[in-house]
Amino acid sequence: MSVAGTRRLCRVGLVAVLVTALCVLTLLDSPPQLPDPPADPPPTPGGEPPGTRSIVAYSWARRLALDYRPSKECDGNGTYGTTLNTFKLADAKWLETIPGQLFLYSAHLDLRVAGYPSLRVIGVKRGPLPTSGLFCTVWYEEEDRGRAVSVEALVSTIWLEEWGETVDSYAGILVGCQLPPDAAIEPARVHVGLDPCHQNASHSLAINTEDRNEERRRQFTLCIKGLDFEEDISSKIVAFVELHRILGAELFYFYVFNVHKNVLRVLRLYERSNVIRWFNLTLPGDLPNEKNARRRFLSEDIWIKRRMELIPYNHCFYDNLHRSEFVLPIDIDEAIVPARRKNWFELLLDERIKLGRSFKDFASYAVRNAYFFPEMQAKNLTDRVTTVDLNSTNFLGDLDYLDTVRTACISPEGDSVKSFVSTRRALTVHNHYALTTLNPSTRRAHHFDPEDVLKHHHRACDDRHLDCELLMEDVQVDESALRYADELRERMRVFLSELKMFA
Repeated sequence: MSVAGTRRLCRVGLVAVLVTALCVLTLLDSPPQLPDPPADPPPTPGGEPPGTRSIVAYSWARRLALDYRPSKECDGNGTYGTTLNTFKLADAKWLETIPGQLFLYSAHLDLRVAGYPSLRVIGVKRGPLPTSGLFCTVWYEEEDRGRAVSVEALVSTIWLEEWGETVDSYAGILVGCQLPPDAAIEPARVHVGLDPCHQNASHSLAINTEDRNEERRRQFTLCIKGLDFEEDISSKIVAFVELHRILGAELFYFYVFNVHKNVLRVLRLYERSNVIRWFNLTLPGDLPNEKNARRRFLSEDIWIKRRMELIPYNHCFYDNLHRSEFVLPIDIDEAIVPARRKNWFELLLDERIKLGRSFKDFASYAVRNAYFFPEMQAKNLTDRVTTVDLNSTNFLGDLDYLDTVRTACISPEGDSVKSFVSTRRALTVHNHYALTTLNPSTRRAHHFDPEDVLKHHHRACDDRHLDCELLMEDVQVDESALRYADELRERMRVFLSELKMFA
């Protein structure tokens, strides 16, 4: 190779390195990277090798059979107080079943695998759980008395070891409780602890079976992690909800640590029309729950913060297991905006057609990130309104979502993405994608082409984590959100009129 050719090659290599480095700088709020999945096998002429699907099906069936734990009837059923009144007690948000070590949050019925009905219990452990094993005690309501069965619990951590050890800290867990395959009556309550056949039915969780028999499954439910804001972000909440309703969201799950009274007014009005369900959120165990102490603690211990965020996301996922096709964990400074289609239904339909049969090989469908830093927008930032007069119907809201200038660099696959997570194929959820899958042969995430859709991330650039000057040197105009401007403003006017009457 000539000297000139060598120099040209070096220049090309240097440009590639610089572009890669620039994109790496976008990792502001990403979790540690998922380990790469195994490479796909090379394509086989004429399709899959004979027997491939039967081998996969056999492997999963074999795993299910190995994991199956037979239940046993508890002695004294119906005679020690397991009567109907024990099922009417109000639930505490965290049920502590092993002092200082195990805290249960919610329980859900999972009937997705024929012949293997399960309860999925979401909780938090502190440090290693006892090696002697855990047991689920499950209560059924039968006429005017209760019946209890006990089964060994299967525990998995809602985290990956590659992201760091959780041995001595708090970490989310998913507990599987295998139910008798021929149970005709749905279970009512569950306890997970050290002893089989726990006898105090009042110290247990109610099992969520709500809406499983709805005639129509919703397409999209949004999951919004714990809000913690002193300032009045009412306008942002209204704009966020209405924009995403235009895009296709039918239900929103909001989790709330601490918010302004006006935000509560907005949430309650949306709740009345069944657009929003919202939940007060606390931390388990001896973690702080006084608002200032909690805020300071979570800002200082970013790893516990990230692990605790997975509790509401997984609660949202399992609460919508039978009522939504997809859940979308997302933050209120983000919007998933298609470039060529108007809404998510059309976007997913295109992807189904593009992928064909392989569409169902994935548990989540990821959208890559682009930053719309407010510093880059042409409008006068000093004129931007960030609060709302809830008694006015003329206010148009905080419309950052309609900004049009973004960074040219788009995040690499897996970094800062948000995903449509399939309720049919995921087992646990991370805030960026499906963390584990129901069927081990299912892949975690498929990434959309950024030419088709982007996650618009509306946040200030943070010099502590990003080279803001470098990122904002290369920008481009993206007007894909402007299509929704008129409808968004009209929806906000209507909502504010209703809010004024509701007040």
